Amino acid sequence: MKSIFVVKLSKSDHLKNLFLRLCILFSIVCNEKGYSQNCLDKINQNSLYSGSNDIINGIKWVYEKKYLGSPLLMENYWPKADILYNGSKYTGIILNYDVLKNELIVFHSENGKDKYVVLSIDNLSGFSFIDTVWNRKHIYEYIELAGTHDKALYENASVGKVTFYVKPVKTVEVKSADGQGTYSDSYEYFINTGNAFDSFRSKKQFIKLLADHSSEVSKFIRKNKIKINNQQPDNIISVLRYYDGLK
Repeated sequence: MKSIFVVKLSKSDHLKNLFLRLCILFSIVCNEKGYSQNCLDKINQNSLYSGSNDIINGIKWVYEKKYLGSPLLMENYWPKADILYNGSKYTGIILNYDVLKNELIVFHSENGKDKYVVLSIDNLSGFSFIDTVWNRKHIYEYIELAGTHDKALYENASVGKVTFYVKPVKTVEVKSADGQGTYSDSYEYFINTGNAFDSFRSKKQFIKLLADHSSEVSKFIRKNKIKINNQQPDNIISVLRYYDGLK
């Protein structure tokens, strides 16, 4: 709206007027963003996002579709998760994880625009969400396990007294004649039955780690025709549930 009044202001009046306008503009911007994720203002104050003019933080995520399949941890959907980041907990954050690049990606919609931003992995402690399809809670931790060399993303799939971590792995395989690469999924397993973490790859190694009930576990696996490999971590979880019940 244009003003119908013309007032000649002094230099000091101009500065006061400019300051007042900036305060009003800041207030409007904060009010517009306040609704987003219920805590966007708090997030900005706690430096979950670093802030920029067009995206919430300094790195914009762009999906580079070089290969068939997906590099993301959750390939078919983006869950609404609770995230522990930089010492603070944030709820209702829509996110995903690029396993191949080791990048945490947050989705945010503002003023009708979809924004995907990459957060610094150095400040991540972990995140959790409920898979509404299978009604199962997933807990992921970004940690360094004893006996390993670097931090990595693991799913904490512990059962009872048995501490069990699953590390998701993505690789690119070239099988077709035209050289088109395909993302391949696999998992690494780490179990702690009371002493230290041990990794295993085969059924024989797995049963050996459960030595106090190895015969019962072996029979359970055979009876239920359970496959122990690097593709089906849920199978191992079912065996651990049985094992935990034997104690």
